[in-house]
Amino acid sequence: MMGKYLRVAAFALFITVNVPALSAASPWGANYFPNVPLITHEGKTVNFFDDLIKDKIVAINFIYSHCPDTCPLETAQLVQVQKILGDRLGKDVFFYSISIDPENDTPSVLKEYRERFKARWTFLTGKKSDIIKLRRKLGLYVEEIQDGSNNHNVNMIIGNQATGRWMKRAPFENPYVLADQIGNWLTGWKAPPRGDNYANAPELRSIPRGEQIYRTRCATCHSLTGNELAGALGPDLLGVTQRREMDWLLNWLKAPDQMLKNKDPIAMALYKQYNNLAMPNMRLNKEEVLALLDYIDDEMKRAPEKSEHKSADTPVAAAFTVSQDKPAGDVVAIMNAWVREAHPNANVNAGYMTLVNVGPEEVRLVNVESGAFQSIEVHEMATVDGLMEMREVTDLVIPAHGQIHFEPGGKHLMLMGPREHVTTGQKIDMTLTFKSGRKQTLSVQVAAR
Repeated sequence: MMGKYLRVAAFALFITVNVPALSAASPWGANYFPNVPLITHEGKTVNFFDDLIKDKIVAINFIYSHCPDTCPLETAQLVQVQKILGDRLGKDVFFYSISIDPENDTPSVLKEYRERFKARWTFLTGKKSDIIKLRRKLGLYVEEIQDGSNNHNVNMIIGNQATGRWMKRAPFENPYVLADQIGNWLTGWKAPPRGDNYANAPELRSIPRGEQIYRTRCATCHSLTGNELAGALGPDLLGVTQRREMDWLLNWLKAPDQMLKNKDPIAMALYKQYNNLAMPNMRLNKEEVLALLDYIDDEMKRAPEKSEHKSADTPVAAAFTVSQDKPAGDVVAIMNAWVREAHPNANVNAGYMTLVNVGPEEVRLVNVESGAFQSIEVHEMATVDGLMEMREVTDLVIPAHGQIHFEPGGKHLMLMGPREHVTTGQKIDMTLTFKSGRKQTLSVQVAAR
């Protein structure tokens, strides 16, 4: 009986490692794959089997252009594989992204989507029934999740039609592993390298949760070195915990799509800077966001020299740049604006906020006013003759790509002569006037802090 099992195992191993020799008998040919017509992002009609996969090494995934989460990550990951494969893509290796929402994903929509990601492979659409047929044949159609919401199997399939070697892969696989599987494994087995004794293997370190999230969710689009690579899909993240308010980062990482929908000026500036490429909603909860930010902050502490600028003329690192253009309608981006609830008999109050200049030129704030107060001045603490005293700042400069914090114990807005007592939960309007003559009005929350 044992001999019988050994013979079966040996036969299975023979089949596994000798697929090229059996390719002539492979069932994965014209009789298996539907030769349905599809339309490329350039508007050209092609046939799936004859024009796209016959005798080719391919990677195929199914996406839709307005997906808020997984599809952008899939595409960004394949862009990394594209970079690794280099000139081989389009010559002996071919990528295809096929839309599962052909009603909305016209060739022009797919072309624009492709350009945003700087992808060099072919995007396709076609009849919905034909695309479903392809997904079923490729084993990428899950009946249970077809509820009309565009839920879909996020696996991709890679294969060599000439040899009959096919396999499913997660698009979030390490891009170097995926590139090796597509570029080498599909063309033939490579002898495993001889390694050292396991006793000499290095001890694996424990990877913190934040690092796991960064490597699996963020590293596809963002570096964390202080040196953003040319053509990056998103900004370098080194130092972002020092350049953005915590509340803004929490909201952005939990629901970037909502911040874009609400026209947050920094979010809109990032969207414009990175080729109108929206950050996907990664469905992170607060604990995951905090773990991720802790990891980014730890990286900043390990490499503080990377975040320091050598001189005033040194270009601002991409990690700290929001946009080369000011968001439409706003002079500055304003975060964490609030007014302290004062005692009912108090004649003065204080206001706080952070002003972020997302433009390439300095901005000067010359006046702040509100109908809720007789006058508002910008004050700061300064040392005069060895003593700390408060003084008015009449011309406040916000440097290009910089920010000014109004905070307790530092610069703040002195609100004088309240016309009524404001309480927690109320909002008051303030108008900022800049030296350019432009004005910007904001609504400020009253809070008991």
